[in-house]
Amino acid sequence: MPANINDINSASSSSSGPPDANPVLTAYESYVRDTPLVTRYVLNAVVISYFMSFFVDPTFALANIPYFTLFRFQLYRVITSPLVCSSILNLFFAFMGFMNNGVKLEQSMGSALFGVLFFKLTIFTNLLFLVVSMLLYGLTNNDGYLAGVSVGVWTVLLSIIATECAQAPPNSKRKLFFLEIPVLYYPLVLLALFSLFAGFRLAYCLGVAVGYLQGFGKLDRWKVKVETARKWESERGCLRGFYSRAGYISVSSASGPNAWAEGSGGGGNNESSSGGGGGPVAVRAPSDPGASSSTPSFPSSGGQSLGGGSKRGLLSRGSKSPKTKEERAALLERAAERRRQQRDEGDSAV
Repeated sequence: MPANINDINSASSSSSGPPDANPVLTAYESYVRDTPLVTRYVLNAVVISYFMSFFVDPTFALANIPYFTLFRFQLYRVITSPLVCSSILNLFFAFMGFMNNGVKLEQSMGSALFGVLFFKLTIFTNLLFLVVSMLLYGLTNNDGYLAGVSVGVWTVLLSIIATECAQAPPNSKRKLFFLEIPVLYYPLVLLALFSLFAGFRLAYCLGVAVGYLQGFGKLDRWKVKVETARKWESERGCLRGFYSRAGYISVSSASGPNAWAEGSGGGGNNESSSGGGGGPVAVRAPSDPGASSSTPSFPSSGGQSLGGGSKRGLLSRGSKSPKTKEERAALLERAAERRRQQRDEGDSAV
């Protein structure tokens, strides 16, 4: 009998401990902590759109269809079209593509400028899609061009990839699975691969074209200056409500091309410490939007490759690339120390 009482006491003491963490909740908290704000909002919208597809057709309601956009004057479709997802396969590729490219790009530019770039490429691609569709309709009198669809986040993602490749050094190459392709032609090869498996899509072609125009500076007339973005992030700016949210990256704390170099050891939004860890860490809001004068930009090298690791040596312009492991470790340690100082300053300010 005493043995049974001891067993009962030990069982009750073990059950009185803290419950195991919910793995779903833990994964979501990690996703919120490690994913920058604009990238997270875009992916959240894509997920919501996918679950809405079980009840209604989001493509019919939100996609850029010339008949509805122009003849029904539903102009909101020009902005909402990349946020539509109606299949689990599209959802998987949206996360795979945007987590590889969107996270790093938002770290390099800052959330405000990345959001501007995302919707700028979206609007220009959709406007060009409407113009081309109407021209084809006028030339052929085929109503099918009025029912054409520009939809999905890959329309914008291909534009972003083309922009990055257009600004990369001309002699660099990017890896597509086991092939090394000249960086300038990488978006075209990727587009051909998409067309081979998913069929020809006019919106994808126009997205790549708009990306090249952006990369070669043909759309700089509509470029938002860094000083303007800093004003938006000030206490009286239009983004003051987003500045303190988890994952927001200000223009001043954007790491520029260093985002690709610092994250070469892991996945999205990595920040390596002096111990050499490559795991993701939280993206935190900076303490002062005007504390630094660094200007975010696209990487000046090949960038992230599909089916391969990221390129090395993507550091700020004008600086030498580290040649040895010791130099790279010292660079990453200094970057981690700067971010710890920024977090300490932000905590002390609060």
